[in-house]
Order: sequence, then structure tokens, then C-alpha cells
Amino acid sequence: MKPRTFWISCLVVLLWTSASWAISLVDADWLRKNLDNSNIRIVEVPEKADAVGDQHMPGKLHIHGAVVVNRYLDLGNLNVVPPTLYPSKEQFEKLMSRLGITPDTTVVVYDDKFSLFASRLLVIMELYGHDTNKLKLLNGGLVIWKKLGYPTLDGHIPVTATRYKVEKVNPILLTWSDIFRDVVSGARPEVLLVDVRPADEYSAKNIRAIRGGHIPHAINVTGTDANNKEDHTFKPADEIRKLFEAKGITSDKPIYEYCHSGDRSAHAYVVLKYILGYKDVKVYDGSWLEWATLLSLPAEDQVWYTEKK
Repeated sequence: MKPRTFWISCLVVLLWTSASWAISLVDADWLRKNLDNSNIRIVEVPEKADAVGDQHMPGKLHIHGAVVVNRYLDLGNLNVVPPTLYPSKEQFEKLMSRLGITPDTTVVVYDDKFSLFASRLLVIMELYGHDTNKLKLLNGGLVIWKKLGYPTLDGHIPVTATRYKVEKVNPILLTWSDIFRDVVSGARPEVLLVDVRPADEYSAKNIRAIRGGHIPHAINVTGTDANNKEDHTFKPADEIRKLFEAKGITSDKPIYEYCHSGDRSAHAYVVLKYILGYKDVKVYDGSWLEWATLLSLPAEDQVWYTEKK
């Protein structure tokens, strides 16, 4: 082998072995060209879902070929408190099987609200070991799709069920005790706790639990500020990076993040880890809804729901 060819081959191997498996963004044009790709399953997670399972609400339009997930019934755990915690392994396996997904399926997920609910599904899929290189997020979701006049369907497509089996669980979730130990009690002072709710929830002007406020030491960055308001697409990465770095949230720190009930935190996880390339990001899926209910846990700017004006 010639020296030049040898070094090019080495470089290719180096790039291949160092490449990270990653959830990726796709645009509407890419998805339109892949609507008939049998290796892809398109999944919608709308803010106001169809009632139960595979039932369809007449007049509700979906991207052609999409299967629909109910964010509250399918992506929560109704057997625990709060029921907004991410589903159990067994619940996840049943959902994937119902949607006709196998571990080898490439999945494109979208929603109609800044990718909040689509991100929740993607993070849950990463949690339960689905190859992240096969997970894609439609940039702008149904909002940009409709703006472009691309085809929609008033109905659901038939799906052949599979037998999905989880082989591993990735350590990307946190519990309230992790937050209390590492951040509130200071066991890991290098950790940054990020509250990605809207500012009014962080400051208790808007209370959506038994009490308002935020976890001590949390830094507030509203995660959806990473999106353009008019079409729900993500802003350029450099612009999003400035949004977080302006609050001292840099890629060299471990990041713990939470929101109200696990949607915005999933969105921020995708933004920080896969758009900005932060290496150490974890999600507290119990979020403020759980923390606020555990009354022995401390809160800053605390206002009880009964005291709100």
C-alpha cells in the first residue's frame, strides 16, 4: 500500500471509530422523499392526542404514513406517582410492538409543539437502548410540514405488530435523590442544574403544582427559546449555544436538567447533547411536578398554590 493511501485509510478508520451514535435532525424535504421508505417508521406525538391507542379523531391530520402516540397514556407511567414519569421497560416494549417497531427500525418522530413531545419519545427510546443512529427528529414538525403544503392524511395507517424486546437500559435518568445529594447538598459542586421551564414557572408567577418555585441552585433557561416561533424549527447551533453559555451552561460541565413534567427536559436533552454536542447530560424525569409534591424537599422562591394571586 502506498504511504498516502495508508494514511488516508487510517484517517477513515479514525473518523469511523470516533464517530458518535446520535439522534439527528431531518428536514421536511428529506422526509417527503422518504415517505415510502419501508425501513422507516414515522411517529407523531401531538400535543392533543387521539383518544386511546390507535383510535382516530376525524378531521385530525397527520403526515402520510405516520402512526400516532398519546403523550399522556403511552409516554407516561400510570402505575406510579407522578404518572408523568417515563414508562417502564414493559410499557415501552408494548408500545414499540404496537407501533410495529423493531430494534432495527429507523424512526422519525415529530409533533406540533416545538418538538417537546417528539423529544420525549426519542429520549425514552434512547433510555431503553434503541440505536440512536436510527432515531431522527423532524425539524419543525407538523407546523413546517403544513406550511410547505406537504401531504397529510385524515386517518391512521394499518400496522403489523412486532415483538420488541429491550436489551439494555442506558443511565441517562436522574431521581430526586440524585438532585438533592449532588446539587442541593453539594456533593458534586461541578454539576450544573438547569431548569428549562418558562421563566414565569421558575419564579412562581405561574404555579402548576402544589407549590411554585424552583429547585435550589437551578439556573433557568427556557428550552424552547432554541426554536423559531413562526415555524417551530431549531435556530442555528451557534445561536442556541450563546443562549446557554450566557447563563454559564458550558459543555465542560456535567448537566442535570428538569422541567415541569419531563417534556421540556427531553427537548433540552436533545438540544444540548445532539445539536450542541454536550457530552454529559442527564434528565430528571420526575421534574418539578414530583419535587414540588415531596414537601420535605426545599424550594427557592416558593409560593403555595393556595397563595397564588
